[in-house]
Amino acid sequence: MVNQNLFICPRCGASIDSAENVWRCASSACELHTASFPVVGGLPALVDFTRSVLNADRLQAVDGASALKRAGLFQVAQRLVHPDNTVAPTAVARMLQALRADQSAHGRRPRVLVIGGGTVGGGLEALYADEAIDLIAFDVYVSPVVQFVGDGHAIPLADGSMDGVIVQAVLEHVVEPPQVAQEIHRVLRSGGIVYADTPFLQQVHEGPYDFTRFTDSGHRYLFRSFERIDSGAVAGAGTALRWSIDYFVRALTRSVRLGRVASLVFFWLSYIDRILDPGHSLDGASSVFFLGRKAPESISESELIDYYRGGMRKTS
Repeated sequence: MVNQNLFICPRCGASIDSAENVWRCASSACELHTASFPVVGGLPALVDFTRSVLNADRLQAVDGASALKRAGLFQVAQRLVHPDNTVAPTAVARMLQALRADQSAHGRRPRVLVIGGGTVGGGLEALYADEAIDLIAFDVYVSPVVQFVGDGHAIPLADGSMDGVIVQAVLEHVVEPPQVAQEIHRVLRSGGIVYADTPFLQQVHEGPYDFTRFTDSGHRYLFRSFERIDSGAVAGAGTALRWSIDYFVRALTRSVRLGRVASLVFFWLSYIDRILDPGHSLDGASSVFFLGRKAPESISESELIDYYRGGMRKTS
């Protein structure tokens, strides 16, 4: 359970009252004081619906269920043949190690937020099972592993209340990624740590809920208010090629199913990522990651140019 003192109104930032499971902004000056937040699937939907792609009526009509199918035979088959995500568990382990080292400074167990945590992301199984941390997760739909429904553009949690934030395969599905990055910075305490992985060369997935892609350098600039701990490719050019074959076959045959079959046939391309040149593979990566610590100042545009680590970097 989330400490309810951590919740704030996503519109005005005031505290939230939740008497008798009626959730509303505590500020009488806020419009959301009289209009309570809906409860869907037993969870509060702490969303400012006037500034979100979420629709309150639609969400209530389906009782918070996801608008998209989240699991199926293809997804199971993909997990069986796809290489394990080694980046996420390693990065999260480094995050938790650092947060536990800092634990004496703030006198409590590390508190980690997962944005878009409705399903347990690849490589995050140990995080969800870790009983030594306070894990808070939310998504735009109800699931057994979230505590509330929310929108990353206006996270309904207090300033500086989180020690770590994880946002995995989410930022392509938000309308304004810089705003979400700012919200992550806001909810993290001084020195708090973020882990993000986001697609670069991937075709549209989740249909109308897919908006944006990032190069490694663009991803670094998105998190420019963070000191870099580590960054790079999650999946390289081999996986990007596999995605392209899938969607080429879809376009050629007018069949999503045949495209998925082609993706499974060419599963071995993802394993080739391990032997590719790191720089050139980063320039053609399927997805990239960033691990960083909240910093008081942002990097400059010139520092961004110096950051580039792809295959066309100057060697002299």
